[in-house]
Formats: sequence, C-alpha cells, structure tokens
Amino acid sequence: MPRTFARLLGHPRILGPSLVVLISTLVTLGFVSPATAQQTGTITATVLDQSGVPVQGASVIVLGGAQVGGRSNASGQVTIPKVPVGTYTIRVMLVGYARQERAGIRVDANRATNLGEIKLAEEAVRMKTVQVQGEQKIAIRKKDSSTRQIVTSEDLRSLPVDSYKDAIGLKAGVISQGGELHFRGGRADEVLTVVNGIASRNPLRAEGVDLGLLAVSSSEQVLGGMDAQYGNALSGVINLTTREGGDKFAGEVRYFTDRYGEHDKEFNNFERVSVGFGGPFLFDKTNYYISYEGTFTDTYLRNTSQHNEHRFLDFIRTGLRQANASNLSSKLTYKVTPNQKLNLELIANNSVDGRYHNRWNRQGFVQVLQDSTAPTDGSITQRYGTWAYYPVDSTYVPMNTADHLPVTDASYTQVALTWRHTLGIGEIYNIRASRQQWESTEDVLDRQLWEYEQSPNNYYDPFNRIDGAYYVTNGDYPFYERRNTTTYTLNADYSKKVKAHNLMAGGDINYNDLSFLLTQFPNVLDANGNYGATRDEFQNYNPEGSFFVQDRWEYEGMVLNAGVRYDSFSVGNQISSSEVADKVKTQVSPRIGIAYPISDRDVMSFHYGRLFQVPDRLYLYQGRNISAEARGNPNLEPQTTISYQLGVQHLFSKEIYGQFGVYFKDIFGLLTTVNQEVPGFAVTVPTRVNGDYASSRGIEMTLIKRHSHGFSGELNYTYGNATGTASDPNRALASSGNLSDQFKPTSEQPLEWDQRHSLSATLRLGNEKDWAASFIYQFGTGFPYTPEQREQRRQDPNLVNSERLPSTSTLSVQAERFFRVWGQSVTFYLQGTNLLDAENITELQPSLWPNNGVNSNSYTVYYTETGRAGGAFLTQDLDGDGREDWFPVSDPRVFQQGRVIRLGVGVQF
Repeated sequence: MPRTFARLLGHPRILGPSLVVLISTLVTLGFVSPATAQQTGTITATVLDQSGVPVQGASVIVLGGAQVGGRSNASGQVTIPKVPVGTYTIRVMLVGYARQERAGIRVDANRATNLGEIKLAEEAVRMKTVQVQGEQKIAIRKKDSSTRQIVTSEDLRSLPVDSYKDAIGLKAGVISQGGELHFRGGRADEVLTVVNGIASRNPLRAEGVDLGLLAVSSSEQVLGGMDAQYGNALSGVINLTTREGGDKFAGEVRYFTDRYGEHDKEFNNFERVSVGFGGPFLFDKTNYYISYEGTFTDTYLRNTSQHNEHRFLDFIRTGLRQANASNLSSKLTYKVTPNQKLNLELIANNSVDGRYHNRWNRQGFVQVLQDSTAPTDGSITQRYGTWAYYPVDSTYVPMNTADHLPVTDASYTQVALTWRHTLGIGEIYNIRASRQQWESTEDVLDRQLWEYEQSPNNYYDPFNRIDGAYYVTNGDYPFYERRNTTTYTLNADYSKKVKAHNLMAGGDINYNDLSFLLTQFPNVLDANGNYGATRDEFQNYNPEGSFFVQDRWEYEGMVLNAGVRYDSFSVGNQISSSEVADKVKTQVSPRIGIAYPISDRDVMSFHYGRLFQVPDRLYLYQGRNISAEARGNPNLEPQTTISYQLGVQHLFSKEIYGQFGVYFKDIFGLLTTVNQEVPGFAVTVPTRVNGDYASSRGIEMTLIKRHSHGFSGELNYTYGNATGTASDPNRALASSGNLSDQFKPTSEQPLEWDQRHSLSATLRLGNEKDWAASFIYQFGTGFPYTPEQREQRRQDPNLVNSERLPSTSTLSVQAERFFRVWGQSVTFYLQGTNLLDAENITELQPSLWPNNGVNSNSYTVYYTETGRAGGAFLTQDLDGDGREDWFPVSDPRVFQQGRVIRLGVGVQF
C-alpha cells in the first residue's frame, strides 16, 4: 500500500489546513462582539542604547491626535494603554540621545502593538526638524564595529516571503542557493543560529531552526566584525528574537493558498495557516504568547506519489501532502519586578517531506516474471521486466515508483528557561538553560532495513533500449537514515558600564548525545553480517564549553571594541585513546574593532577577528564500521577563518541611511576526504582531514529609505569573489559521482556559490491605512559550473568551475487591502512570486544516484554540448551519425520555481 503517513495521524496538523483556518477564523471573530469591542489598543516597546543596554526615563509619545505616552522603566520597557484605534507616529526622546520616530504604526482595538527594540544614539543628529506624517528617523550605530542586517516582524508581514531565511537572503553579503544561505562566501554550515541567546544548531550535522513568521519579533544578522560573545561560527550569526505577550489579549490569524478549486485549478496545492495570540496569563505579572504555523504543499517538484485526501462540505480538503511542516512556538513571561524577568519557552517543529527524483517518478505497470532457473535450491525468484503505461497482460502489476522514494520525518524540540536581571543602569546579567532535540528518520514506506525490496543494478527495464536505462521500473530507493541529537546547554553573561568602559563577560557549557545510522542498499549484508551494503552507525557523547570577555571603551569620540574568546571541546570517551592524539582541544580567538564617528552623519569602523568552528560531529565519529563510505577523524582540528573588514555608515537624511563595507576572509583547515589506511586493517578508505582552504573578498552596499511620503525601500548590492580548493567536504566520495572531485586540487577555483554580482531591491507603496503593496526584485550573475565531455575519464583541474551559467532574476509582489469587519482589522492579500515566470537554473546537475549505467554527470555533459538545460542522457544512435543521441528528460529540479499566485486573508484582534 502506498505510504499514508499513518504514523502521523495523532499529530494536530492532520486536521488539514482548510479546516484549521475555518475554525481559527470563527473563533477569532467570536472573541470580540460588535457591541462590546473597545476602540482602543496598547503600544509596547523596549528602549535601548546602541550597545543594547536598557535606557530608563525615555519619553515615548504617540503623535497624531492621541497625545498619550509613557516613560521607559529600568528595563527599558514602556507600555502605553488606551491608545485610540488609528495609525500614528511614535516619538522617543531623552536628553543626551537622538530623537527617534517610527511612523505608520497601526493600533487596533484590544490589540497590543509591540514596537520591539528602539535603539537610541547618544548624540542627536543636528538637522532641521520637519514634521511630516509618515516620516521616521534613522540613527547610525556610532559604537559598533560589526556589520549587521536587520529583518523586523513588519518585514516578514509585508514582504512576499515564506520564511525569515527568505528575507535574510535579500541582504547584502548573503547568497541564497538551493535553500542554503552563504554569508560572505563561506560554506552554508558556517552560519550559527541563535534563538533568544541560545545557540540552536544541530552539532551532529549543521542545521538551524525554523520559526513561523508570526513567532519572530526580529532577526539580526551579523555578517562580519563578530564580538567575542559569538563563537563556533566561521561566517556569521543569525540572532532571532521571538515575540512576547502584551498586557492585553491580542492576536492574528493568516491564511494563504494557491488553490482555486480542483487540482487542475491550482499551482502547488499550497496552504498555510498562521495563528499567533497572547496577553495576560492566569497569574499576576505573567504574560504569554503562542504561535502556530502549518504549511502544506505538493511543491513545484510534485511527484506521482499518492496521498490520502478527505473532503468536508465538498470544498474543504484535508490530509497531508508531499511537504508538510508545523511550527509551534510558545513563551511564558513572568515579570517578578520591573527589573527581573523569567521566560519559559517551548519550540516544537515537525515536518514530513517526500523526495522528488526524476528517475523515480512514473506511474504505470511493470511485468513480473517468475524465474526458476537461477536458484540451485529449486525456489522461484521474482524478476521485473518491461514497463508499460497500461496492463499488457496478466503478468503486469501496478507500479508507482514515487511511492518507493524515501520520506523524511523530522522534528525539533527546544525547552528553554531564561532569567534576566537588571541590577542598575548599565548593569545586567542573564542566565539561560535549555534542552534541544533533533530527530530525523528517512526511509521508504516505514520499512526496516531487511524489508527493502531491491537488488543493486536491477531497477531498470533491460529490454528497453531507448529510455530503459534511465527510468526506474521497480524496487525501493536504496537509502535509510536515522539521526537523533540531544543537547543540554547552560550559559550566562554579565555586563556592566564602568565609566568609559562597557564590560561584558560570559560563557556556556554544552553536553551532546549523538546517535546516527545510515545505510545504502539496506537489505544487503555487509562483511560483518549487518544490514546495509555501506553501513555507518555510532552513539557518542561529548562535552563542550567556552568563556569570553569583551570591552567597549569610549575615548574622545573613538570606540574600541576588544575581546577574547576561549573554547574547549572534548571528543568524549567512546573512541579508543590510541586513535586520539588530544581528547580535549582548545583554542583562543582574539577580536578587535574600532568605530570612529567622523561627523554627526558618518561613522567609520574596522574589525579584525580570528574565528574557529568545531567540525560537525558526524565527521569526527562516523565510519567506525569498515563498510562505511567514509571514516570520521577524532583528530580533526577546528576550522579557522581570519577576517578583516572596513565599514562606513552614512546618514544621507533623517530618512535615508547607507551602510558600505569591504571585507576579506582567509579560511583554512576546511574539511575534505583523502584515502588513509584503517588502523588494524590492510585497507584504505576515504577519511576526513583538515585539507581544504578558501578565501573570500567583496564589497557590500545597503541603502535604506524609511517610510515617508507614501513609500519606503531598501537596496542591497554585493560584489563577491569566493574561491577555494573545494566546495563540498564530500567531493572525493564515490557517491558524489563527479569527475572533478576525483583529483587533489592544487589551486583555488571559484566555489559553487561564487556569484560575483547580486542585487536586491524592495519597494513598499501605500498609505498603510487602506492599502499597501510590496515589491521585490532580485538579480544575480551566473554561478560557476565545470564543463564536461561525454567520453571524458578525468577532469582537467584548470577547468573546474571555469564556465558560468546564465544570470538569474525574479520579481515578486504582495498587495494588501485593509478593512474593518465587526470591529476587527481584516487584511486581504494578493501574493505573486516570480511574476515574469523566469526560467532560472538553480541546480544544473542534481543527483542521479544510484547511477546504474547512466553517467552521473550527464546533465552537465548535455549542457556543455548543446547549451540546453533540463537534463538528458545518452541513448541509441537514432540519426545514424555513429554517435549516441541525447534523450531529454526535462528534470524540474534543474530550474527555480515558476510563477505562483496566492490569495490570503488575515484577521487581527
């Protein structure tokens, strides 16, 4: 029976998105009746200085007729109740600081509008003040020597993006490729995700954490100039802050879909339900916020696999689809005093994703033959023969090859407890404790290893000389993987302002419990009698820790940011001491930066840093079985980056801000594989070593126009040059199948994500009262690729990534129309992505494994010979020229998603 995802029937998301949004909307509209709705709301904010220290006594005033306000407390927090419904400009003032204004702030009935963090600059910008509705001032960061990019909750609400990572991909210095983010030319696994001060990256195999759009209060990206508080990240840090509940119950429901009737009237069968609400909890001084986001789609890479679908009222369809994700985030806040706060947070994510593989994507019939000639014991062997799209005779049985592809069932759970205590002005300490767990299983039809149905090299139709070598006719995709990581974390930091010094010290302790099992051809026994022709399995535990100290010293207008970080890592006790040179590895990384305000409008900064990152623990512990494809190395050293950057901030006017930077990074000790002898065995296997190196340099420019005169916008441009000896640490493994990966490189070549020029522009139009529209335009020059010929046996090292793919461009839009219905704020959305339906190449050569007679790089050879993308393989000589001819397969994995139009509705209460 095709996979029905029966193991997930107990999950809340099985209710289906259509039913969830219907129930959520009815409940939402029922919270406040027309007769009892109060036409006032609440505004909350946190006022900080540029170093992140709370500012007490700042006046926060609501302009535009309301003329109400409040003052920030010792924690920098301010709450303004009973603000009449409307759109206002918020002004923040304090003697000795530049005045800040935020315009276009909507206040809805019985809803708390959280402005998030408002940072004040210590010196006011001297310029003529003109009161214009919708204007907003920008303060430059005069004490910061780092390069930062900000994504706000309003950005996530107004831009046509599906996740906070999509919004980050628009920023200068960031390259988004194949769903991965590369900061300043680094590998994708060199970016650390931090959620509310707790590092959230799976130590087994680098992966961050997903949060729903309504769960994120803000996202701050540190691309360069990282202070000593950030460690174990070579390229950058994503700092996520989740939302907290206000003093009054408020929330929002959003629903998007690209379905307009039956399946022939939809794009990707996409539905997304987002619900977020919060307010006072059961106890005094306690608030809560809960958000849920469920995304259900067949994706543009829709395979032929069958999924159960249930209907209610003829138009409500429920059931899981090819890709399903549920993200739950909840936070409980207890304000013991105005200066003491305790947070308890739970994040629980689940996803079920079916794979797309062009060779395993046909539905039809396959001939089954009973063979009694091969066995010597007289038994009968079942063999598969010819493929057909109809049952030719009784020997043909139904077959949907996509049902036999692996499905990934993954979950992430974090429970965190955070204590924050403001001892006085400029003196704060934080203590955080968390438990995080990543679980993932990738298998076919919930089968155990011995239940897989396949024989190596026997998936195809041997009688079909045209396309029989490409398309699968039977068997399960020969892959099984199970991963489980549990990480316990305790960290703390203390900061204090002493005269001209802002001191900060802190550290963390982590303990990892790592479990891993991967097999290829799972039902084949290896040399030890275990299932899996290649089998990799381990269970390991290891502790880690760090400590840092840093100082921000202000002297005669110049600011010196200096710090040092100490990291310690142990490989644990599971590996024999005879294989480990040093069980405990330590490193010291200094950081130093200078920020110098040239004028009231300009700040110049410089930063030097030596950064370390411990390799993914998989590369240390894997391959303890002799049958594993690659062997881990417990003697791996931390990978190292030495970075330099020069930055300039310029305030063109009170509403236009620019940030410009030049950077250079020297990266060495990167992971690769080389053949080494296994201790105690007379064989050599690919072994992980610190053998690769890279470098990256570039120029970044950002211009931001705050909302005024009915529009706002942002322009990001990056020139980057990323080169190295290899893009992938697995380049030398047999499963990579790349000729260019079968030699030892001798010089740097362009890396796979080396995009020399990238540009993104966002524009928002509207009065923010009745309507608004946001546009995103992205352009990027082509990524590199390695040309290959059909008879080629060895790659010329000088040709690696020597050619370029065509440039890419996309245009997307989100239009919004605002209404009042039963006292609630209702928004209707029209969202379009890739409006021009551009055919952008995203992956010239996707995986064709298991190869079985087809060149694993045939798509690249086809593109090199013909200039046509989409994939093809060589078949018989059909035109009589003495050479095999190409058989195009139009593999959609090669291209970016085409045009998609979605409709949505949102209710704020």
